[in-house]
Amino acid sequence: MIAKKVLLVGSFGVGKTSLVRRFVLNEFSEDYISTIGVRVSSKVVELDENEIKLMIWDVAGTSKDEKVPKAYFLGASAAMYVFDLSREETYINLSEDLEAIKQLSGLENIVVVGNKKDLLSEEALQELKSTFAVPVNLITSAKENANVEDAFLLLSKQALSK
Repeated sequence: MIAKKVLLVGSFGVGKTSLVRRFVLNEFSEDYISTIGVRVSSKVVELDENEIKLMIWDVAGTSKDEKVPKAYFLGASAAMYVFDLSREETYINLSEDLEAIKQLSGLENIVVVGNKKDLLSEEALQELKSTFAVPVNLITSAKENANVEDAFLLLSKQALSK
């Protein structure tokens, strides 16, 4: 079995913990509990005939003036940047945020996920998709369990390639 450290990063309240809970435990809760520091979960996935133990580091969301400790990023094989489709402030600086994560982690590619699609109509979602400054890999909903597994499998593929 191969163990890989992967990161979930993004602003506070975008649903990183909800995505992890849905993926690892297949649970969803409406209760918002802010992550302090980092929360580590693990799950074994099968990918390309490999068993991978994902060590998922759910890094606390930050506001603009807060910095995430560089130590959280050390040794990461992949990262997922999560933003909230219903809150423009979480994706308005997408390019800059991704560059900062690349600098901190040394990773070349970051999986980009727009979460909380359940809060938007299909029409609003289509309109929104054309406004992003960088390609978005997947649109998810932890609440509806939409594309959650796919997002983590993409993260696993990225981790395996490093």
